[in-house]
Amino acid sequence: MNRIRYLAAGLLCLTGILHVAQLAVSKLDASVVITVLFGAAYLVIGFFLFRDNRTAYYFGAIVPLVGLVLATLGMLTHPTLLAAIFIAIDVVVVLSCFYLILSKPSA
Repeated sequence: MNRIRYLAAGLLCLTGILHVAQLAVSKLDASVVITVLFGAAYLVIGFFLFRDNRTAYYFGAIVPLVGLVLATLGMLTHPTLLAAIFIAIDVVVVLSCFYLILSKPSA
């Protein structure tokens, strides 16, 4: 179970860094601000997942699920490889967090 938690935490931190890095390479507009905010949230959630905070499992499932929906809608209007990578990572993170939520906590 720790492997799945570490996978979700590592992927959240990785994608959080990639989201925040877009601030340096893109012009500042509403979509970049939203992307950077999601990146900051991913970094915080990833940090708490590394610390095995049970509440982070729920945030780790819900926030990337919202990001997944927004990225999918964005892919319909402006498809990019980076958005496809974000979608793939979000799917893995959401499934991992739902698995952690549904599994029994170890005593």
